Amino acid sequence: MRIIVACVAIMAVIAVAGCSKGDKGDQGLPGPKGDPGAVGAVGPQGPKGDAGPAGAVGDVGAKGDTGAIGPAGPAGPPGLPGPKGDTGAVGRAGPAGPPGLLGPRGDPGAMGLAGLQGPRGDAGPAGATGDVGPKGDTGAIGPAGPAGASGDVGPKGDTGAIGPAGPAGPPAAGSALRIISDQAKATCDAGEVMISAYCEGENGTLHINGRTGASCEGGSSTAVVVCAKQ
Repeated sequence: MRIIVACVAIMAVIAVAGCSKGDKGDQGLPGPKGDPGAVGAVGPQGPKGDAGPAGAVGDVGAKGDTGAIGPAGPAGPPGLPGPKGDTGAVGRAGPAGPPGLLGPRGDPGAMGLAGLQGPRGDAGPAGATGDVGPKGDTGAIGPAGPAGASGDVGPKGDTGAIGPAGPAGPPAAGSALRIISDQAKATCDAGEVMISAYCEGENGTLHINGRTGASCEGGSSTAVVVCAKQ
């Protein structure tokens, strides 16, 4: 159609040029509509139009396959504390730790009860001899000790004074022995010889006077002498 319009325009220009010398005539009637011209070339793409109204919601499709696990999301806020759980079993003892530092010295504790007496210790070495101390006061006389063993016969002493004669014992029929007792010092008569002597009583010490008598010293003992006729 554009070609037809162009041809009409050209013919009109030629007609006007031929009549340029005359008066302008009246405008003629419109000619008949020409045939459609050939399709022109495709023009450039126009701008994007406005979005159309939303269509109706379609039916729910079939469930698709499970997708791959997505990356972990950010950590959520801490939850509220849960209830206290039951006490667990006692675990094994751990290894011993290193010794701690020595702490400050504590206050002295209360005195404890006296302990049992321990065994006697060994004798220690003898100490050095000390200086001689001042002479002490004379102590009280102690009790007499027990009688010692009879010593050896000493030398004959001087003859003592003759004591009073004791009472004569009853003569035994056909006996030649005489016993003298209850005297601190007993002596046989002339013509007699002492054959035995001892001390009667406690804590007495016997002294023999040759072959004729004996005496007892110390304590409350008395001499008992047995004399025999020569």
